[in-house]
Amino acid sequence: MRLSSRRVVGWILFALALLLVITGLGITEFRVVTPLTLGILGKSLSFQLHSLLWIPFLAVLLLHMVLSCRIRR
Repeated sequence: MRLSSRRVVGWILFALALLLVITGLGITEFRVVTPLTLGILGKSLSFQLHSLLWIPFLAVLLLHMVLSCRIRR
C-alpha cells in the first residue's frame, strides 16, 4: 500500500496536534498528566516541549493546507 504525501503530512499534523494538547494539559493539569505519563512529562518539560512544538506544527499545517488546496490535474 502506497501512502500519498497528503496522507503522511496529515498524520504528522495529527501527531503534532495531539502532542500540543497533551503538553498543554501537562502545563495546566500537571498533577494529572505526570502520573499518567509515569513521571516522564512534568510541568517544566511540558512547557519546554509545548514552546518548541509551535514552529513545526505551523510549518506542517501550512504544508497540509498547500497540499490540500492545490488543483488536481
